[in-house]
Amino acid sequence: MVIVLTKFPIKLEFNEQYAAHLKDAVTKHQVEEQPGFIEMRLLAPQHMPHVSEANNFTIETTWKDMKSFLDYTRSEAFSKSHENMPPKDWFSGRPEVEVYETIE
Repeated sequence: MVIVLTKFPIKLEFNEQYAAHLKDAVTKHQVEEQPGFIEMRLLAPQHMPHVSEANNFTIETTWKDMKSFLDYTRSEAFSKSHENMPPKDWFSGRPEVEVYETIE
């Protein structure tokens, strides 16, 4: 299996707005209908005392294999998922993507 983490660094003052945007956006792009898709989680940053403050909202998706994920990135659903992005001033940096394969 392949786990994909897409991290969006959001300015603190836009956290609530971004969370609402994210929930709305993922319901519209039909990733769950893509071949090889297993599950998705939306993760909001939590702050702990004595730990560096992170403010990355993260979309975690799980795929059957790398081919399934790569096929999704070439799909119309993927293109649609990147329409109507929030304003650039909500972001404190560039989004990042991390891809992992499970160790079995």
